[in-house]
Amino acid sequence: MFKEPPWRLDNLQMLKDSLNEMKSRLNNFNLCEWQQHTNQMNKAGDIISAVKKNVQGELVTQAWCKFYEIASNFFLVPLNEIRREENGNNFTSVHLCEAPGAFLTALNHWLKTNAPDVRWNWLATTLNPYCEGNSYNRMVADDRFIRHTLKHWCFGADNTGDIMDLRNLDVLVERCKLLDGGKRILLITADGSVDCTDVPGEQESAVAQLHLCETVACMHLLQKGGNFLLKLFTLFEHQSVCLMYLLSCVFQWVTVTKPASSKPGNSEMYVVCINFKGRDYVAPYLNILRQHCGNVLPTKAMFHPRDIPSNFLRRLGECNEFFKHHQCQVIKDNISMFRAERYNDILFELKHVKRIVANKYLRDYRLSQIDSANEIVGREILEKSNSSFMNKKWRVDSYNERCKKQDLEPREHLSQICNEAREIESPAEKSYTWHLRAPETLEIQTGRSFNKVRSSHFCDSKIHQILNKIDDIVRDTQSTICFPTAEITREQTQQIDPTHEILSFQFVRDYDSHRMIAEFYDRLEKFQTGQTLVLVGYSLLTQLNIGLLHLLSGFFDKINVEICDNEGYRIKLETYRRNDKVLNDLREILTASHNARKDNMTIWSIIPITILYGKICKHIKTRKN
Repeated sequence: MFKEPPWRLDNLQMLKDSLNEMKSRLNNFNLCEWQQHTNQMNKAGDIISAVKKNVQGELVTQAWCKFYEIASNFFLVPLNEIRREENGNNFTSVHLCEAPGAFLTALNHWLKTNAPDVRWNWLATTLNPYCEGNSYNRMVADDRFIRHTLKHWCFGADNTGDIMDLRNLDVLVERCKLLDGGKRILLITADGSVDCTDVPGEQESAVAQLHLCETVACMHLLQKGGNFLLKLFTLFEHQSVCLMYLLSCVFQWVTVTKPASSKPGNSEMYVVCINFKGRDYVAPYLNILRQHCGNVLPTKAMFHPRDIPSNFLRRLGECNEFFKHHQCQVIKDNISMFRAERYNDILFELKHVKRIVANKYLRDYRLSQIDSANEIVGREILEKSNSSFMNKKWRVDSYNERCKKQDLEPREHLSQICNEAREIESPAEKSYTWHLRAPETLEIQTGRSFNKVRSSHFCDSKIHQILNKIDDIVRDTQSTICFPTAEITREQTQQIDPTHEILSFQFVRDYDSHRMIAEFYDRLEKFQTGQTLVLVGYSLLTQLNIGLLHLLSGFFDKINVEICDNEGYRIKLETYRRNDKVLNDLREILTASHNARKDNMTIWSIIPITILYGKICKHIKTRKN
């Protein structure tokens, strides 16, 4: 394995070229307009709303409907294995790249209506939505379900949730051993993907390594007789051909399917792998597969073409031809219908078709409501969760327009970003008071060190994406940017009461949590009773920064926050009183930060995110940080 140079099969490359030629016809379409159009044209487009209305399922999304459809069409849940005497109706599943969690709620609903006697336990992993070093483009930031089920999630050795890091995989394996002795994992799902909006012609290559890592994780965890559900896209390149052959070798039955509830114009498909031959069967190959896991594509192909039976290659070619034909037909039809003269009449006619399809879905899969007590979190709880600040990818222009932006000079690019920023409303209030409580106990959480805050649960994601765009340009041009500038800081501090202590922060190239913790400790250890501390330019983007404000409230009577356009936040902590417990807490945090740095880790938080949501998160969000 992994001895041959990369290779291509001519017949599959011809299919790829044909599909990409059809996709290229979409390059001038505005992305938002095109998505709205294709949603209206989708004959299965009413399935989600029909399930929500008639079944009132928990976290019903497109992923929910796809999973339920696959579970109903295939023997995905291996009930025969689960009900064997040694398993005693106990069933454990592991879910990779699972955010936001719709596969889990769909599986729960399926079990409650099809196998209510099964006792189910589960563990999931995904890119950690609370890792501020994970970017919006890489992860699903929707944590409505995750925040209520955190004990069931494993984010690995470095807390990022990156399954492509072997250390995280090994921690997941160890965690699974604690689930019923690790003996009853009979289903693994892997729904991972990568944002390929800017490279639509190379989607398969962009996700190939992730799919290999998901498969290797499955081989570490799955019990003999268990099943595996893997999302793939096209199967044109040697990585996918080899992966499909590997799966066909280690499972008794492998089927490629595209659920009716999947968007018909994309390349998404699912591989249903039934009856795993067991860890002993794959053991001789695991070490070499592990060596080729990671974030970098292997330089060699997994197999030589002559190692793969010609009959398998023929069948795979037929499979590719089948799905490519249907995808191209859908794209072609959608293009022809875009702004057609009879567009409104077509939409009216489609309403009847959509209703038939949705009713067929409900009927064929025998969907029915379950008791709310049998839900994992609860539909009503999830629906009440504030989702307005979840990840909103800010792409409204066409592919060709985005390509042109990449060629812009930095000054032109910054000008466009400024125009985007002007669309955002400024906060109505310019100052307010927070009454916070210092935490009774600390819960110090560490994770992989990061030097750039790429995501935040305390800021509108659109605003944060503007910040990231600016930072990308600064880094590309090897420039530096400081906000507020030293000049502004000097001017502003001169206007502050000279009896106040001032601690100035700046938005700089590298986020350094350790320096911030050390500065707080050094300053507060020497503070005098009755003094006021003013924080200039203090960021409210990270869990740690918010948590530290909670902690500092144990020293001061109240916290006043003022928004200043030219310096960011000015936070005034009034009337200091010594608090030895809080000072000891701060010393403990500083020591933990020192120790974390030795392992290239850093302090991520000192207060659980679930507590921050209830205390301060809402207050910040309503003012659009």
